[in-house]
Amino acid sequence: MTKRNKKKVVDDRWEKKEQKGRTVSDKKAENYTASPVQAKNDKQKEFLRALSTHQVVVFLAPAGVGKSYLTMCELSDKLKTGKTDKILLSRPAVGMGNTIGLLKGDLRDKYEPYLLPLVDVLRTRYGTGFYENCLGNGTIEMLPLEYVRGRNISDTAIVDEFQNCTPDEAYTMITRVAEGGQLILIGDPTQNDLRGKNALQWLPEFLDKNPLLQEHIAIIEADSDDIVRGGLCKMMVKAKERSLR
Repeated sequence: MTKRNKKKVVDDRWEKKEQKGRTVSDKKAENYTASPVQAKNDKQKEFLRALSTHQVVVFLAPAGVGKSYLTMCELSDKLKTGKTDKILLSRPAVGMGNTIGLLKGDLRDKYEPYLLPLVDVLRTRYGTGFYENCLGNGTIEMLPLEYVRGRNISDTAIVDEFQNCTPDEAYTMITRVAEGGQLILIGDPTQNDLRGKNALQWLPEFLDKNPLLQEHIAIIEADSDDIVRGGLCKMMVKAKERSLR
């Protein structure tokens, strides 16, 4: 199946609005994608570069480095321009145990609260309408980790809070990646809610023992010096680091 021509879809949408008498800015109609995200430090540059060279990209960083922001800006742009047909959003539901059955409603009602750090970036970048349309037509899908076995990742998948995944869950996710697919794993090693070894601790060790995999899997590690969020965030992270020494 050929990829959809996203530019034609968007152009047709603006044309229909004009036919109905709605005023459409030429600038908005022509420049329907946001400006490319710009890296603010070397670690962000390394991450963005890895997104174009590796099938699996792991970004380990404390709060405020821009993991969710960079990831969703890049991938929503690719979705807009047809460079990817679909984005799968996932995150371990550790905060409520390993189930999403405690919240009322359908899958979206149960799972979307876990994905808001990713969803909020997309909404800010392209609007709630774009997000709702993507959910409706299936180009964005919420994928709880407990349902990932047997799936085929031939487009793009993101797992947020990867530090709360187990090694077995990480192994399962990576083995889902098909030819042409990409998996992005982002997490903060300092905010681990699991007992025992987690995925962020396991994967680097596994790659060291299996160096041939490094051609396909990139791991970028940032620290508190790479924080780009406001000064308070950086002060808090560094204060916590000092308290743990």
